[in-house]
Amino acid sequence: MKRMRFALVLLASLAFAGTAMADEGAQRFVQSEHVKLELLLRQPASAARDAHVNRTLDTMVDYEELARRAFGQPCPASHSSCVNHWGELTEQQRTEVGTLLKKLVEKNYRKNLIKTLDYEVTYRGQKEVGGDAKIRTEAKSKLKPRDPAVQVDYVVKPEGAGYRVVDIVTEGSSLTKNYYDQFHKMLTTAGQGYPHIVKKLNDKIAKVE
Repeated sequence: MKRMRFALVLLASLAFAGTAMADEGAQRFVQSEHVKLELLLRQPASAARDAHVNRTLDTMVDYEELARRAFGQPCPASHSSCVNHWGELTEQQRTEVGTLLKKLVEKNYRKNLIKTLDYEVTYRGQKEVGGDAKIRTEAKSKLKPRDPAVQVDYVVKPEGAGYRVVDIVTEGSSLTKNYYDQFHKMLTTAGQGYPHIVKKLNDKIAKVE
């Protein structure tokens, strides 16, 4: 969960290298959303500011798609024996875990995104992978210049005339894959199952102040 939290902290200011696509609209989207969030987070803390941050994140992140991928629809590419647990959930359960995952992301942003204001972000282009676009950025701390730059991939999915973020890969570690690994273990461990996932998500949400 620590790596999961770290990815959430960096989501608004970090992202995969490779051959750039002719149309770099996905990278422009990530840059544009980052500028919006940075401007908001430089304002004095207030309930109104936090609400505005959440509205911006709503347009930036596809929480429903993130939840589907976290439960194996589609399965992580590296899992040859992956189970589509999303297909096993009822509509009510899908709504419940989707709401909880969204709440967890938002609360982590409200607490931690301000920390990324001290990072200098360099965008490294985008690459098409399986219908998604991966945008690489490197973020380097201005306060600790000797620390190595952090690499995070934004996984962006085209939606209508725009884009939405559906995954974040921090130093090679996918947020949705990490969720999938944890959820799969809970769903296949005796005495745990779906109620255990709900409890764990609620516990994490409660710990974020």
